[in-house]
Amino acid sequence: MLRQTLIKRSIMSLDINTLSQWDTKNKLDPVYKLASTVLKNYNADDILLNKTRLQQQDKRIFNKRISIDPSPITNQRSSGRCWLFAGTNELRCSIIKELNLKDFELSQSYLFFYDKLEKANYFLDQIIQTRNEPVDSRLIQYLLTSPTQDGGQYSMFWNIVKKYGLIPKDLYNDAPFSTTASRKWNALLTTKLREMAQQLRDAPESKIDQLRLDMQQEIFKLMSLFMDLPPIQPNESFHWEYQDKDKNIKSIEITPLEFASKFGKLNWEQPPVSLINDPRHEYGKLIKIDRLGNVIGGDDVVYLNVDNETLSKLVIKRLESDKPVFFGSHTPKYMEKKNGIMDVQLWNYDAIGYKLNQDKANRIKYNESLMTHAMLITGAHVEDGKTIPTRYCVENSWGKDSGKDGLYLMTQEYFEEYCYQIVVDLEDLPTDLASKFTSKTEEPIVLPIWDPMGALA
Repeated sequence: MLRQTLIKRSIMSLDINTLSQWDTKNKLDPVYKLASTVLKNYNADDILLNKTRLQQQDKRIFNKRISIDPSPITNQRSSGRCWLFAGTNELRCSIIKELNLKDFELSQSYLFFYDKLEKANYFLDQIIQTRNEPVDSRLIQYLLTSPTQDGGQYSMFWNIVKKYGLIPKDLYNDAPFSTTASRKWNALLTTKLREMAQQLRDAPESKIDQLRLDMQQEIFKLMSLFMDLPPIQPNESFHWEYQDKDKNIKSIEITPLEFASKFGKLNWEQPPVSLINDPRHEYGKLIKIDRLGNVIGGDDVVYLNVDNETLSKLVIKRLESDKPVFFGSHTPKYMEKKNGIMDVQLWNYDAIGYKLNQDKANRIKYNESLMTHAMLITGAHVEDGKTIPTRYCVENSWGKDSGKDGLYLMTQEYFEEYCYQIVVDLEDLPTDLASKFTSKTEEPIVLPIWDPMGALA
């Protein structure tokens, strides 16, 4: 039996003579020779870009579109704050209409500071809760991976806004270097938090509370070295002067929480809801990500899993109500940044014999696809007699030099294959779907924090 096993292993080992035979065979194939010549001289994405397809898909007409063109195009720069930008870009649409503004931007940095602080505290709490878990368990090792990364989920955006409110960017901007280039800041925070995790796990139970309080103070001190504490408290009134699009000078006196509810049109009692397309699981079921969050006592990350047709129709319904749509996708998969096109057929990989056959469910299962980026849908085009769009207008947060003046065109096929989440108001849902969120008896499917659906945009 041992001899048979050894023989099988030797057969499966790479053999230099076999490699030479394969190489000779490949070089007799004219398609291989052309592909080899091209790929050794040029960047694959540049040379395989299908410019015929690019021209065919570059249609910037959308018959379903929100009434305003949000301005300016935002830029998260070298930070992973896309979810904060997508969330604030969505809310500023209401504020622009309410205050009759031409240009307006909410302070992403205001939310960024508090999210970072809250995530650090949330991490300490998770470490305390799991003190009896072996340090080399998958859970503990995952928690230690990236305690305060820049990314987030919409529920986490809601948690921060609900606790701290919103303020105009004029009052707290991106001036600190680490706001727009957060890599080193994150590295220092992560190293310190891992040290704190060890101290919390090693300490006697009687010392935990004081130790944690000391750690909170130390984290705050480290945080404030990179960013100042925002000058306005959530329930403290600020004075803001602005010029509307008719060039009238106006001012308001308001707190961040009041600003969010009054002008952002947020109802603290009923948060927006997240819907995802995860074909690994049954549609119509709630999905909860265990231990994922940022604010202790805040909302859990919970989605309703639905089919792509339902997602597409809800996007249209929301646009027809003059509301943009926060969504999460696997970016930059099949994204052409210069022209601003998101299309799975935009590159001729078939021309070099490179073919992929995995469906969406198996791409998720085999770690090939997950949600990595959040953006905003501001328009769509639905052809006569159809109910599903052919394309969408997407507002990104990579500045005006990315895409066409910061905007992208996304095809329906891309939406179905590489988009995972949209966020809508509960009132946007049909009764049967809305009841999934309001029912007290609906038990969600609980996925571990390391599941791809727990990925942070």
